[in-house]
Amino acid sequence: MPSPFAIFCADPLDPRSVEPSYAIEAEAARDAGFTVVKLDHDYLDRQIDAAAALRKARFEEPGKAVYRGWMMSADAYQALYTTLEARSVSLMTSPSEYAACHHAPGSYARLAEWMPLTIWIEDGSRDDNQAVQAVAAAFGHSSVILKDWVKSQAAGYWSEACFIADAADPRAVERTISRFRDLQGDSLVGGLVFKRYVPLLPSGMPAHEYRAFVIKGYLVGCWPRSAEAANLEPPPRDLLEQVAAHIPSPFASADFGRDESGRWWLLEVGDGQVSGLPTATAAKPIFQKLSAE
Repeated sequence: MPSPFAIFCADPLDPRSVEPSYAIEAEAARDAGFTVVKLDHDYLDRQIDAAAALRKARFEEPGKAVYRGWMMSADAYQALYTTLEARSVSLMTSPSEYAACHHAPGSYARLAEWMPLTIWIEDGSRDDNQAVQAVAAAFGHSSVILKDWVKSQAAGYWSEACFIADAADPRAVERTISRFRDLQGDSLVGGLVFKRYVPLLPSGMPAHEYRAFVIKGYLVGCWPRSAEAANLEPPPRDLLEQVAAHIPSPFASADFGRDESGRWWLLEVGDGQVSGLPTATAAKPIFQKLSAE
């Protein structure tokens, strides 16, 4: 049986090497039986030219592949998938499955019972103030957070461009959206996503959050996202397995947080190929399971 391929981002300063952030993962992939190849991520994501991005990659025989690296647009992923397919190399995650977990709306219908209320406005309606206010009204006076299909501005501009204290305040909604769109600029992906804000139980800081990885419905593991959270109990196993069984992708991450009343929530899911590992020790079991598929 041919060895599967693990495709990593190349180091921009040394294209013969894996990007340093993924060096530990590349070693875990080799140990699990993968052949490691490299791509030029920046060229792929900016130029949408997968053939050029893979110009130094060698695929000696047909086989299966998994990507692990930085995020890329859905168009870039489609190009990568198609180019590899032409070389008889099959990525385990199809373009539609990539979008299902990489874009916020893609998996919500299957996972809504475990998630905070989430409503979105499609790309073509971003400038429709009536549509925006109608969505906001569905949350009543609840607090909400704002993001696009992929990212928010929570890290640097929480109060300006992410958190809306009262969804029934039209000026606050309009002001936050305007600032968010200014900051996102051309990098804004898809439409606007509104999610009910859930005050999470703090473990000092950051909050009490865990990240799980799921491969074809199987829960590989669930790890704390901070040293502080490691001292607190993880999400219940039955919750993790229920969510894992409903994720619409063969390789995904799932983030969980516990609110101030003690309830665990599924906060979001992500494509497993582009989700950061919560700890380096997760690499070994993840690649061992990927190798077995």
